[in-house]
Parts: sequence; structure tokens; C-alpha cells
Amino acid sequence: MDRGEILGRAAALRRVCVGLVFVLLGSCLATGVDFVEAVSLHEERLQSAILRLNTLRAEVSEKQIPLSKRLSATREETKSLRIRFEKRCTAHDRKRLELRELEDRVTEKSKEIDYISRMLFGEYFANYKASLSSGEQELYGVSIKQLNLLGETGEASKAEVLDHSLEVLKESLSRVHSVLGGKTYEGEALGTDGVLVGGTFIQAGPVLFFADTLNDQFGLVEEGLSLRPTMRRLSESNEELIAAFASGESRLLPVDPSLENALLLAEATEGFAEHFRKGGIWVYPIVFFAVLATVVAAYKFAQIFVIRVPDPLVAHELARLLRSGEQAKAASLAKKQPEPARAMLVNAVEHADEPVELVEEVMYESMLSVQPKLERFLNVIAVTAATAPLLGLLGTVTGIIKTFELMNIFGAGDPKPLIAGISEALITTELGLVLAIPALVVHALLSRKVAGVLARLEKLSVALVNSLSRRSVKGDFDV
Repeated sequence: MDRGEILGRAAALRRVCVGLVFVLLGSCLATGVDFVEAVSLHEERLQSAILRLNTLRAEVSEKQIPLSKRLSATREETKSLRIRFEKRCTAHDRKRLELRELEDRVTEKSKEIDYISRMLFGEYFANYKASLSSGEQELYGVSIKQLNLLGETGEASKAEVLDHSLEVLKESLSRVHSVLGGKTYEGEALGTDGVLVGGTFIQAGPVLFFADTLNDQFGLVEEGLSLRPTMRRLSESNEELIAAFASGESRLLPVDPSLENALLLAEATEGFAEHFRKGGIWVYPIVFFAVLATVVAAYKFAQIFVIRVPDPLVAHELARLLRSGEQAKAASLAKKQPEPARAMLVNAVEHADEPVELVEEVMYESMLSVQPKLERFLNVIAVTAATAPLLGLLGTVTGIIKTFELMNIFGAGDPKPLIAGISEALITTELGLVLAIPALVVHALLSRKVAGVLARLEKLSVALVNSLSRRSVKGDFDV
């Protein structure tokens, strides 16, 4: 029993005693008992209650010290347990935090490994496989195929795939070291006649040569549509260098800095006839118009640029002769002039006796008859300049339609046929523009020359008419 419980009981006992006193007084008043006797009776009871209270207090005092000691010990034990609990909670939280950090690190490392194995290794191995020459496919291509099979089947674990990837990586690094220093290895290649022959591959960096000493074939290995490496013959001097290197007599090799691009460019060079044939059927009307325009232009140049128009002084001289009455000399002088001015001047001399207005009309009529002759066939050049680009565009559209039809049948996986088809389709446009531009320039030159000739003829006629008009005015004044 602790101290609080004892004190509670004592207080309750005191209240009971006080209550008994009041009850006693009430009973005495009610029953008429002597108050003195009742008081003495109750005093006895009160004394016994006080004795009991003192006894209880003594018991409380005796039990208070052990209980306090037990309470202090319990508090100390509780405090130590609380400290141990807090330490355990702290250690548990720290372990949970460390575990979470470890899980995050493991997740990050797993992502890094997946990125390396799938992205970096995948891109590297794709470039590595593409960099292998046709002669190296049998040496290094097997390991890459095995790695691809492991990834496709899905039966191998990530660790196995990663281990095999590292092996392929080591193999590629060793191959790089060996290629940089130059190496030779045995293999088979297609000769120039298409027959598979055995020989020695000589690789120096990205350049690969093949030497077949038995059949005396030496050349450069090129990548083609065939799965086998194909040999391309080189010049005699270069083949001698390859043969000497294969036999160990020399350490020199012919190297193409353009990596076969110069050879491909030389092979791609084509002549005019082959270039025209690639354009298709629409090249023929363009070529026809080109020939026609060239012939007409040559004829018109020969016709127009040899024309000589007399100086206006000739008109004044003719007018002087006509004013002096020397008709025969004027006719002789007019006939000596070059065409087309000759016909105009002869007609003017023949009608010199007529009024000036009639002479002017006669000369103008002669000019009108000359103009169609000078402008004849110029419209052919103009039509050619306008039609050639349209024919070229028609050929281009036709070629592109055929190219897309082939794409619809064979697909568009390889862009080379598509590019080749479009380039061939553009040949007609090229030829049409090559024809149209010079035709426009020639037509402009010839038209300007015709206009110049007509202007000089008109100037000559105006000079003659003015001179004859002065004669008429002088005659009127004489009258």
C-alpha cells in the first residue's frame, strides 16, 4: 500500500468520524438520550478512531521510505530503458536509411549498366560490325552474331550478356591495335572474273588489299552486294607494290586517302551519250529541238550579221543626182548598194519623177517586204526556248513517277536506287534548261539585230525623202 492510498483512507476515516458526531447529536435530540453520555460515548469512539489514525500514520511512515526507494529505482530503470529504446530506434532508423541509400545506389548502378549494355555497347558494336571489312567478317563477325543471339533469345541473364559484351569489346580493341600496325590473314575473295579464290588479305587501317599469288591477282577489296569480299584491279604499278608486300620484299602499300571515293568518282564519270540515254525517251525531242534551234540560229546569224546598210550620205548623193537630172547615174549608184537597201533605193529612183509622198510609200513598201525575210524562222528559236523547259519538266515528272512505282514494289529500305532514279529524272530538266537559256539569248540577239537593220533602213529612207522634199520646195519657189 503506497502513501497516497493510506492518506486517502485516513481522510475518509476523519470524515466518517465527523459524520458520526453529527449523527449522534441528531439521534440524541431525537431519542432524548443524555447529551453528556452521548458525548462521552462518542469521545471514546473518537479516541479509538484517533488511535487507529495514528496507527495508520505510523504504518504509512514505515512504508513510505521503501516505496520512495522503489519509486526512485523504478524511475531510474524507466529512464535507462527509455535511453536504450531511443538508441535502438536511432540505430533502426539509421539502418533503414542506409538500406534505402544502398537500394537507390543499386538501382542507379543497374540503370547505368543497362544504359551501357543496351545503348553504348549496342551503338559501339553496330559501328564495330560496320567497320569490319569483308575479309574480317569470318574472323570477328562470329562473336558479334553470338552476342546478338544471346540478346534475341532472352534465355541468358544480364550478367552473361554483359560478360560476352566485354569479351567482344576486348576483341575489338585487340583488332584496332592490330589494324593500326597493319596485319595479314588468309581468306577467300571473288576475283575479277567472279570466281572465288584463296589468298592473303593485307589490311592497313581502313584499307584492305587482296593478294592471290597463285593466279597472279592483286587488287583492292571493295564492299559490294555480294556477301563475299570482291577484288578490284588497280594500276600495274600499284599491283606490283601489293605483290611485293605480300611476298615480304617491300613494306610499301598504295594508299588512297579518299578511301575509294576517288575510284568511285572516276567510275561514275560518264560521257554525253550515256548521260543522254539516262534521261529516257523525252531526251530525244529535246535534242531534236536543240539541233533545229542550232541550225536556224546559224542560218540567221549568217543571213543577218552580213547585212550592210548604206550610209545616209548615199541618200543625199542620190537626191543630188536626181535634182541635177542625172537619172541614169542615180540608178547605177542605187544598184551598187548592198541588199536589202538596193531594192528600196532602185524603186525610189524609178519613181523619182512622182511626188515625194509616193516615193515615201514605195520605200516603205520595200521595207515591209524586207522585214518578214529578216524575221523568218526567229519564232522557231522562240518556241524552242519556251518548249524545252516544259519537255524537261515532263521528263522529270515521268521519271519520278516511275521511281515511286519501284519504291511501291521493292520498298524504300535502300535510298541509293531512289537517289539514282531522281538524278536520272532530273537529266531532262537539265537538258531543257541547257537548251532554253542559249535559245533565249540567241533569239534576243537576232531580234535586236533585225530591229537595228530595219531602223537603219528607215533612217536611209527618211534621209532620201527629206532630200527629195528640198528639191520639191525649191521647184515651188522657182515657179
